[in-house]
Amino acid sequence: MKMQSILVQLFFFAFLLRLQAIAQTHNLCEVVFDTDGNELQQGTPYYIVSAVRGGHGGGLTVGTRERSSSTTNTPTVKQHSYNMNFGSPVLFTPVPLPSRVKSIAETPSTQIRSEEITIHVSTDVNIRFMEMPGVWQVDAASGRERYVTLEGKSGHPGKSTVKNWFKILLVNASDPASAYRIRYCPGLCESCHVTCGDVGIRKEEGTRWLSVLTRGEFPFVFVKARSNNEAD
Repeated sequence: MKMQSILVQLFFFAFLLRLQAIAQTHNLCEVVFDTDGNELQQGTPYYIVSAVRGGHGGGLTVGTRERSSSTTNTPTVKQHSYNMNFGSPVLFTPVPLPSRVKSIAETPSTQIRSEEITIHVSTDVNIRFMEMPGVWQVDAASGRERYVTLEGKSGHPGKSTVKNWFKILLVNASDPASAYRIRYCPGLCESCHVTCGDVGIRKEEGTRWLSVLTRGEFPFVFVKARSNNEAD
């Protein structure tokens, strides 16, 4: 009887682990969508635009701000104050697949090829503006204020690049049609100490800089950047 009880407990424990694995896989499989209702694709340019129209600003671009610890100007991500200005398009590169899905042997090859180009919720990604080499990076050199700069290097997930990875999440996880938010909380380095936070807007003398905040996210949507010869 005692042995039977132990077996039941082991079965229940294994069942819970299986449920957790399914839940994690489900989160990875949630696709990010643009305003046209299409899946966000690696290598395709998009504008990151405020989801709140009116006086809440427009899209994102690059500005320069002076660090308090130096006299050099640092390329930093900022938001246009004019809501009709969509800013500069960005590109997304997800962390390589083996770092996201451990049991790759159980994943169909067709699904693997799709996941290599489709951006998913909660996946670590590099973000960079088109025609600019540096990827977004959390700048810790400014003391308490952690601005988003363009000083990161693409790829090479690990301790040396932990400041270069962001996640795309829904503002309301229970509503797939809600706006998105960007969160700095990389999951690719278990030994790294990271202070997580959402990317929000910090206003300084009329300029809206992107900064990692403990409170207050920047709600946004993705608008596909169309070429001049592409129909609206």
